[in-house]
Amino acid sequence: MKDKNQKFIGKSICFLLTVAIISFLISACEREEFMIGDSENYYPLSDDEDMIVLGEELEDPYKLTNMQKAYESLKTTESDVPKIDIKPTHYYLRFLPKDNDEWDLLRSDTTLPFYDFPLHYEIVNLGTYYHDPSLPDTVITYQYCVLPVEKDIPIIQNELIYEVFIPKEGSDAIMKSTSTVFEFLKRLEYESFRLTGNLDENVLKSVDGIQSWTPQGTIKVYDQLMSMYIGLYGAQVHARRFTHTEIALTNSYGWFVMDDTFNGDVNYSIKWERPAWDIRDGILLQAWLNGPKMDDPWNLNIGTGGKSIMYATIHRAAHRHFYDYNLGLHRPFLPLDGKTKLCYLDEEGTGMFLGDWSGSGIFPDILIWGKSPSTHSYKPTNVIFGTTAHELGHQSHSLFMGNIQFWQTAMVIYESWATAVEWALTELEYDVVGTRYSSATAINYCHEKAHQDWVRTSPGWEYSPIFIDLVDAFNQRNGGCVTPSYCQSGSSLYPNDLITGYTLSGIQNTFLGDSYGLSSLRDEVKEHKISGVTDSDVDELFAKYW
Repeated sequence: MKDKNQKFIGKSICFLLTVAIISFLISACEREEFMIGDSENYYPLSDDEDMIVLGEELEDPYKLTNMQKAYESLKTTESDVPKIDIKPTHYYLRFLPKDNDEWDLLRSDTTLPFYDFPLHYEIVNLGTYYHDPSLPDTVITYQYCVLPVEKDIPIIQNELIYEVFIPKEGSDAIMKSTSTVFEFLKRLEYESFRLTGNLDENVLKSVDGIQSWTPQGTIKVYDQLMSMYIGLYGAQVHARRFTHTEIALTNSYGWFVMDDTFNGDVNYSIKWERPAWDIRDGILLQAWLNGPKMDDPWNLNIGTGGKSIMYATIHRAAHRHFYDYNLGLHRPFLPLDGKTKLCYLDEEGTGMFLGDWSGSGIFPDILIWGKSPSTHSYKPTNVIFGTTAHELGHQSHSLFMGNIQFWQTAMVIYESWATAVEWALTELEYDVVGTRYSSATAINYCHEKAHQDWVRTSPGWEYSPIFIDLVDAFNQRNGGCVTPSYCQSGSSLYPNDLITGYTLSGIQNTFLGDSYGLSSLRDEVKEHKISGVTDSDVDELFAKYW
C-alpha cells in the first residue's frame, strides 16, 4: 500500500497548491522518541494485519428465502408451529459512496453497523483493511449494511443483495407476541442454520429450547510508559453472525456487552471509528481489528509490535480530545457532522495536520506515521498518543480561528500551541490512567520536561514552550528538573519563566484567536494578565523568544 499512499499524498498536495497554502502544510511536526521494551504478549500476529482475504460465498441462514424454507420444514415436523408471516425485517444492501461526504452521510446513523467487506463470505485471513479488487484503489470501497426495513434507504448508489429475516425480539417487522412465539423463533433460526449447513457443533438443544448467549468481553491495550495493559475506553466492538450484527462501546475499563443474544459462534471485531473520527489504514482504507469466531467472551490484550496497537493508541488520544475530559479545551469536531480522517501510515515519519478541508471529498485531515526515522522501528505508545493529541490540537486551533486565518498565523504560534496541548493532554491521560488502574503512582509524563530545555537557536525552535510557560509552575532558567537529562542545571540560555497560573482553556477562550505572532501574543498576555503577573514578568519571559 506504500506506493498508493505516496501517490495519493502527491495528488493531495497538488490540490492544496491550487489554494496557495501548501507552504504551510508540508511542515511535519517533529517528536522526541523514547524507546521502551516491548511487552512479552503480542496480538495480533503480523499476518493478521494485512488485507482481509475472502474465501467462498456462504449461504446465509438469515436470508429471507432460507428462513421461509426453515418455516415450511418445521411445519412438516412439529405440531405446535405458530402462524407467523415470514417477511423481511432487514435489507442487506451494498452502497458505493462517490466521495467522503456520502461516506459520512451513510455512517451518520451510529446505530447502523457498516462494513467494507461482505458478510456472506468466508474470511480466510482476518486482516486490518479491505478494498474490493474490482474497484480502483483510489476510490472508497463498497459499504455493506443490514438496514432495518423501517429505516429510509439513503439516497446513495446502492443495490439490494437480498432480504433478511432476523428473528429478533423488538423488531418492528415481527409481531409483538408471547414468549411461546419467541421460543419458536429460536427453533426457526436453528432450523435455518441446519438446512444451510451452518450449524455449529457447540450449539445445543435443550428441553427449554435453543441455548443463547450474550457476546461481551474486555479490550485492553499495552502502554509502554505504564508497562501494563489498560482498558481501551470508547472502542466500537462488533459481533456478527452472517447478517445478524450488533455493536457496543467499551467502558472506561475496556468492558463491553452486546444488547442482543446469539445462538452460536460470532465473529468479533473492532472498527476503529466513532461519530467524530475515522482511523484509516493508509490514506483511504478503514482500519479494523478482526478477532476470533467463538461463543465465549472476547478478552483481548492488544500488544506491541504491529499496526493494531497504533490504531488503539490513536483512538485513545482521539477519544480524550473528543469525548473524555480534556481540560476544557475546544473539541475539534468538524462542521456538518463530518468525520476527522486520521490516516495511519505504517512507515517512517512524524505527523502532519493538513487543515480543515472537510468539504474536499476524501482528502485526509491528519497523517500519523508509526515508525521512527531514527530507529526504523515502531514508536512507543506515549509518542503516538502525543503526536495524535498534537495534530488534533492544530485542528481545534484551526476550527476556532478559521482555516485561512490559522494558516496566516506564525509557525511558532501554532506549533507552540499544539505542543502545549500535546503536553497537557498526554500528562492528563497518564495521570488518569495511573489513578484509574491503581498503579503504584500516576506517571508524570512530561510536566517537568515539557520542552524546558528549549533554546531559540536550536533546530525546530518553533516548537517552543511559550504557552506551557504561561501555565506551569517551573522556571527552567533555575534548573532542578526531576529528569536529569532535561535542564537539570538550568541555563541563562533558557527563558526566565516567572509566570504561572494561566490555563490552556483560558488562553484559548480569551486571546489565542488574536495571537498571530510573538509580538501580538506578548501584547495579548499583557492585556489579559492574571493576578500576580506584571508587564515586566511578561517581557522577561518573552526576551529569549525573539
